[in-house]
Amino acid sequence: MFESNFCKVSYLSDKEAVFCEWKKFCKGKDYREPLEYGLKLLNQHKATTWITDTSNGFENDEADSKWLIEEFISQTIDSSCKNIIFIMRDDSPLKDEIYTQKEALSQYFDVKIIESLT
Repeated sequence: MFESNFCKVSYLSDKEAVFCEWKKFCKGKDYREPLEYGLKLLNQHKATTWITDTSNGFENDEADSKWLIEEFISQTIDSSCKNIIFIMRDDSPLKDEIYTQKEALSQYFDVKIIESLT
């Protein structure tokens, strides 16, 4: 498991999923390190699902958004991941951003948006 002041990343064996729970805004190394750790978990466990909890989400820094698209997503496409799940409150300020990501990622993954993990 990885945990910082900004993010917690763990493997949920019952769901064959990497679970990434954002706590508050961060950028640079603080943003990328948890995602890189999650990618290692994805590959280590041959997980089929990536779950991101955006309940405490934030808009990405422009440089991190570019890194996410150019580096992280391409590595995730080449992994065992088949499903992406976003946990998002109905009143989330990130609604437009998450739906845009869903549309882009849907060409590679089965993408769902849910209100809670339970």
